[in-house]
Amino acid sequence: MSSPLASHTDIIILGAGPAGLACALKCQQLGREYLLIEGSNRIGGRLGSLYEDGYIFDLGFQVYNSAYVNTNRLLDLDELNLKYFKPGAAVHYGNSFQIVSDPLRDISKVFSTIFSNITTVSDKLKILSLKNSLSNYNIEEDKTDDITTLRFLKQYGFSEKMIDNFFIPFFSGIFHEKTLDTSSKFFKYVFSNFNNGLASLPEKGMQVIPEQLMSKIDIERVMMEKTAINLDDGNKVIFDDGDIIKGENIILTGESTTLAEKIKYEYNEVNTIYFTTENEIENGDYIHLYPEDDLINNIAIPSSISSAYSNGHSHLISITILEYDCSDIELIKKIRKRLSNYYGGEPGSYDFLRTFSISKATIKQPVGHFERKKIVKNGLIIAGEQATNGSIEGAIISGLNAADQL
Repeated sequence: MSSPLASHTDIIILGAGPAGLACALKCQQLGREYLLIEGSNRIGGRLGSLYEDGYIFDLGFQVYNSAYVNTNRLLDLDELNLKYFKPGAAVHYGNSFQIVSDPLRDISKVFSTIFSNITTVSDKLKILSLKNSLSNYNIEEDKTDDITTLRFLKQYGFSEKMIDNFFIPFFSGIFHEKTLDTSSKFFKYVFSNFNNGLASLPEKGMQVIPEQLMSKIDIERVMMEKTAINLDDGNKVIFDDGDIIKGENIILTGESTTLAEKIKYEYNEVNTIYFTTENEIENGDYIHLYPEDDLINNIAIPSSISSAYSNGHSHLISITILEYDCSDIELIKKIRKRLSNYYGGEPGSYDFLRTFSISKATIKQPVGHFERKKIVKNGLIIAGEQATNGSIEGAIISGLNAADQL
């Protein structure tokens, strides 16, 4: 995917992740001249999948939330054929799993949720209160004092039991940090989306999302494997192969934002380890949480909601680990033992497939993150998670907004 080299264009969009793709689509709709330039050999940024040996390996455990209004407008949801996790989670507590669900959306789990002993009655009432208060949450309109997510949950009155057994394992899998130091505004944004939508996977993996967006873009306006290394004062982009392209406007997304911003963003790391097994796994349509496990944060069984993830073969198990201090060989042994304890069968019945260690999994969004100014100067615009928030929807919104500002 490449276009003939141009020395000048109206709009240069650096990065073909969700933000860059959305920006290109909007520019195309507005009839603007643009070039979409990607440094790697694939589109999607951190959003994507690897297809290998009949399995679909998403690049880290990722989900698409059905409440992403702006992204939904750009996609053909029927073509994605979204497969949904059930609302809530299966929490391993003691020696068994307990279902913590939303009884308003999953009536079959009303009794198991009410009588679950990982939360208190007061916690259940406060969840309903929080759902109501955040049903129409808009992060841009939130003028309350920004505090950490952990402090917010404590101030709201949730018990330590609820925080330790549900909120920390569930949201640390999203934030990729265990202390919940992430801005409470991002917590409220994520909670609102889960309140209004469902976590899902496209039938054939997360990669089909950027591919579908790319299919709507004029291929002659796309350049691949061309890395920007510098900007000069005249809105010229200098590339690693020596080429120089001038743009009246330049949109920076993803890694390219470092070319202009003085702020150096920090990122959270995550490790996703894939195993397969022929053992039966109950409640595979829930995300599984492990508040008492010092290694595993959460587990998902994507093949339980979309058989395409394992091509109809054995279960595909996606294990999220935030950090570990042992060798990779020892890590695999530890995981096998835990899988055997949690789901039954011998440790050897769980076969290791692949590991993804992602050093920049999500941007850190501490207190005050959303008050940072993102526009650098005339003709130069920052898009992506740095401009909005660390979600697919946030990236899409930033790309659309960038095009509207030109």
